[in-house]
Amino acid sequence: MNDNTLSRRELLRMGGLTVVGATFLAACGKQANVPESANIASVGVVPPTTGLPAVEVTDAVLMRTAASLEYNAIETYELVLSSGLLTGDYAKLSDAVKRFRDDHTRHADAVNSLAVQLGGKTVTCGNARIQSLYIDPAIELITASGNPDAGVDVISLAHGLENLATQTYQGVVGLLSTSQLRAAAMRIGADEARHAVVLAQVLNPGYGAVGPTTNETTGKANVASVPMAFGSQASVQISIGAPNAEGAKTTVAMETPSLNSLVYDYVSC
Repeated sequence: MNDNTLSRRELLRMGGLTVVGATFLAACGKQANVPESANIASVGVVPPTTGLPAVEVTDAVLMRTAASLEYNAIETYELVLSSGLLTGDYAKLSDAVKRFRDDHTRHADAVNSLAVQLGGKTVTCGNARIQSLYIDPAIELITASGNPDAGVDVISLAHGLENLATQTYQGVVGLLSTSQLRAAAMRIGADEARHAVVLAQVLNPGYGAVGPTTNETTGKANVASVPMAFGSQASVQISIGAPNAEGAKTTVAMETPSLNSLVYDYVSC
């Protein structure tokens, strides 16, 4: 056919051939003394699956999730301090890192206390999904041999985590059911934002780095102290690791916790 279309007769003929072919293959595939499987088009025996417990996104779950993010930050800062990644000009940031770690410890205690008041249990470990999706791969890139920028990269990771925490608290404000919980989330979120501002000025110092700007060479956004409007839930992107042949680093995009990374009642450390 010149117009690449199929007539009704040709479609029926092709359909008939398909049915005949499928029947032939099915007959050839049967073996003697092998019981029929209840599974369609499967090989072997499919193991039974266990469904997840029934869950509900409650105030306690949101507070427990916030506590887990605080421990992500605590554990990351402790790794930074113990691993010797802060070298050269960045070594003088040790005191600031200790201060930020201690702030996150206080935040974790505060939101855990609220979770207990709401009938939940305390969380004393990092969010496993956030850790495996973002932090562990980032640490691997930062500490890989051949990366000349480990010092600045670990500050970039810390900056990203502070922004992630800020956005998480911003996001839960509209979900929490009482003014007390909303006020606590706003206070702690503001602290995380202040941490992010300090780290942004380390990465890109000066008055010109306060607001959003674009790198003329790469076309990407520069690190800014106030990168976006309050309330944005856009992904937090950091560039880390050894540069490739074109001089570009690996971009890691971090998202705030979603339904599959909330710390529900049945989740424990």
